[in-house]
Amino acid sequence: MSDRPLTVAAPIDADRWRLRLASLGDVDGVHDLATEPLVYRYLFDATPPTRDSIGQGIARARRDAVQTGLGLWILTCPAVPYGGCVQLRPDREAKSAALIYLLHPAQWGRGLATRMAWTAISKAFAQEIDLIVAGTDCPNTASLAVMQRLGMRRHRDVRYPLGHGVEFVLTRADPGPRPPPALLTID
Repeated sequence: MSDRPLTVAAPIDADRWRLRLASLGDVDGVHDLATEPLVYRYLFDATPPTRDSIGQGIARARRDAVQTGLGLWILTCPAVPYGGCVQLRPDREAKSAALIYLLHPAQWGRGLATRMAWTAISKAFAQEIDLIVAGTDCPNTASLAVMQRLGMRRHRDVRYPLGHGVEFVLTRADPGPRPPPALLTID
């Protein structure tokens, strides 16, 4: 039997889902989320991440948050403490940020990945970031659909450790999604 907490599908209630900045106290919860086989299938080179690598990533994201206002946010609601997460890794010199998101499979198909990502992108554009970059392995059609719903445009083909991928971009000047998804509250 697994020690993982039961993750249930939560109602889609815009007022209940929130993003909150990740802390070092979230290492176990994010690790449990990231080690779900359907989550890491296209992330972490299809290998479950270690708890230490998650801890280091959260620590780096916390430093980014202090320096730039961008970092790693946890998708949460009262019934689901770790429904997903979204991260912006800033490159201040280039005025860009890399977008990374993951969502627990119990929450798939509800528009939450798009809303998380759009909330983070909106925050980035308010923080003097001009370019958002996101990429995925080509078989990850769900992630490709999220990037397209965000109004991102295909930038280039890339090679990832698992094979062929694609990179999408969105600039501050681009129109973005039409209509824009509802923003989540950031605590």
